Amino acid sequence: MPEGATALEIPSDRPVFLTSLSYGGGPPAATAVFLPRETLTVTGPPATISVYVNFVLDPELEHYWRRLAYAYITPPEAPCRADPGPFIRRVFRTLALDLPQNFELLPPEHGADMAVRFRTPDFREAALLRQPFVLDGVTVKLLRDGETPDTIWVSSDYLVHAALRDYPVEQRTEEGIRWNCCRFGYVREIDPACFAAPDLATVRVVLELEHPREIPHELRIDYNEDDGPTSVVPVEIVSVWHHSHSYDANGQYVPLFHPPVAAA
Repeated sequence: MPEGATALEIPSDRPVFLTSLSYGGGPPAATAVFLPRETLTVTGPPATISVYVNFVLDPELEHYWRRLAYAYITPPEAPCRADPGPFIRRVFRTLALDLPQNFELLPPEHGADMAVRFRTPDFREAALLRQPFVLDGVTVKLLRDGETPDTIWVSSDYLVHAALRDYPVEQRTEEGIRWNCCRFGYVREIDPACFAAPDLATVRVVLELEHPREIPHELRIDYNEDDGPTSVVPVEIVSVWHHSHSYDANGQYVPLFHPPVAAA
């Protein structure tokens, strides 16, 4: 912890696990394992999703997200919700025939009825500007990532020193670590020693977030393969403190970690 900071309580009511789609879309890590199907979901009410995105995405990933929109159909009892794809295509052919029709329809996320991937970010923005789409008394509303009703934009009052055990080598880049942690915290810094350690066993990070209870006991990295292997990363909270102790009088962040000392 920073000098002068008071150690705050480490919460016990943390999520059992959170899942992150693997960074870069590569093949599963060599250490990934197959998990029993009954362990892949957590029972209970649907949880909202906190996303910490105040870092620069890889340009290719940023381009991907800027092409996506999430389609919500109302009213809830509309029959087309049982098979929304054909209806969404009919909406565009009827109400926006001048727009490119070569978008892709993907499985829904964020509580949407369907995800729509446009060929370019400009095509997505053009479609958003043409809203609302109303056909046969049914409305299709498109939302960008980060605008969906299950996503919460939060304050960041706490800093947490966390240790990510058994973190896969294939995801061990600064961009990959930031991406895989964004469900539960903004990675303020990464211990540079984790990149040079001979066993690459643990990644240590400082996370800035709304509350440490957001941090799961396990981070599960999903490689987007049906019934495929998953990287299971145990997450240990080492210490918690108020964020004010990590900023100087000019509002600049003061790092906790330091570069490894070179051997003489």
